[in-house]
Parts: sequence; C-alpha cells; structure tokens
Amino acid sequence: MTRKKQKTLEEKIEQVKNFRPIDDTFFEVLADDIGVCQEMLRIILEDELEDEKLIVKDVIVQSSERNLYGRSVRLDALCILGNGKKCNVEVQRSNKDHHLKRVRFNASVITVRDSQTDDKFEETIDLIVVYISEFDIFKRGRVIYHVDSVIRETQEKVDDGLERVFVNTTVKDETSISEYMGCFQQKEIDNAKFPKLTNRVHYLKHEEGGVNAVCEVMKKYSEEVAEKAYQQGEEAGKEIGQRQANITAIKNMIIRFHATKEVILEDYTESEYNTAIAELQSESR
Repeated sequence: MTRKKQKTLEEKIEQVKNFRPIDDTFFEVLADDIGVCQEMLRIILEDELEDEKLIVKDVIVQSSERNLYGRSVRLDALCILGNGKKCNVEVQRSNKDHHLKRVRFNASVITVRDSQTDDKFEETIDLIVVYISEFDIFKRGRVIYHVDSVIRETQEKVDDGLERVFVNTTVKDETSISEYMGCFQQKEIDNAKFPKLTNRVHYLKHEEGGVNAVCEVMKKYSEEVAEKAYQQGEEAGKEIGQRQANITAIKNMIIRFHATKEVILEDYTESEYNTAIAELQSESR
C-alpha cells in the first residue's frame, strides 16, 4: 500500500459529500453536539414528554475519549438528560441483524456499566433506547414504534426503567417525526423547522473544522477494520493477511463511507479493489 499525499480541503469535501445522517460514521460526528441531540430527541420523544421540555446535558459518542463502555456496545450517541435518564441513540442501515436482541444487549451493557454491585435495584438507571433504521422493522407502516413491557393477561404496561423506541426513515405520514426522519436520507439539508440539524450538516460538509472531524473518524475506523482483518488473516501468511486486510478495508470504505474507486485507488491496488467489489456483489445475492 502506497503512502498518499495530504488531501486538500476541496478533496476532503468531495470525500464526505455523499454522507447522510443515517450513515453511522457521519451520524456519530453529527450527534457529537448537544444542540443536535436535544432537537432530535424533543421531536422523537414528544409523546412521552407532553409539556415538559427535554434537556440534553451531555453527549458521549463511540469515538470519544470519554467513552468508558469500549467496543462492547455501540454508542452512536449516548445522551445524558436533565431528568437523570440516559438515552442511547443508534442508527442502523443494515437489515441483516436481530434488531430487538441488539437493542436488548446494548441496553444491558450500558445498565451494568453504570450500576454498582452494591446498588439497590431501585437505583438501577432509567434508560431510553432510540433505534433509527433505514427500513420499517415491524412492517406495520408506522414511522415510530414504542415497544413496552406488558402484563400479558391484563395488557397493563410495566415500568421496568427501559423504554425502547424504534423510528424509521421509510414511512411518510406527514408528521414532524416523519419529516425529520426524511432529512436523515438527504445529503444536504435546508429545513427551517430543524435548524440545529441543518446547521450541523452544513458545518460538517462545507467548513474546514467540520470536514476534518468527519475525515478523522473515517480514518480511525478504516484503520481499525484493516488492522482487525490483518490479524485474522495473518495465520495464512503475512502477504496473504495484508491483502485480505486491504480487501476488507476497501469493502468497509464502500459500505460505510461511500468511497469512490478513484479515492480507493489512492491507497490500494486495482486488483484488491476488483476483488472487494466481487465479494460485495456475492454477499448481496
């Protein structure tokens, strides 16, 4: 793999132009902003809040140095709310997972991590999970679903401290939530109803500080994926391990970062690129 020259600002802008808020890498940088998360959660959780104003006091994202949860749980944005609750927001484009179990696992890890062994159970944290997907998980034609714990015999809701909210970008029903979710599929956003989202997307795509922040996270995750792939393939020999690592990194760049062939060939060979494309096509069948 050859060492490439430093990219210009114009080249970086070109590299990030196809990102949308629903893309997890871009969302992580997008959500690293209290104002954006507060605006988002006020829209999505409006049914629960009634007249109370939701306040976001802090946000921790996956790549943050303050992330004490490690890689065991996906933190696209863990919001600490003014009422003491926590809200983990996750975006998901792939429909090749068991989403309910994924939510249950991540919620469990956060709960255990934030609890002390000698805590009384009444002191266990209250947690909201907001799961944003590019598809209608339950296929019932709704933009938002609230999944509750209920007593089967009486259908009464049980408050166990966990709220699960599933939102999607697919269903259009003319509500504010649907309009907001529609913005998550757009590469550029200009909507006066959602000023925090609009301004943040513009900053991350067109201003130097924002563009650099996106590119840094892209670089970090690309290197992690390449290193993991190399370690897994090393048993087959160093040369083969490096090639497989490169192919895996290319696939990651295409799926997560919408990287073009021209951008990929700055770092990798055409043979590696062609193999990655063939593997992606095979996996999608």
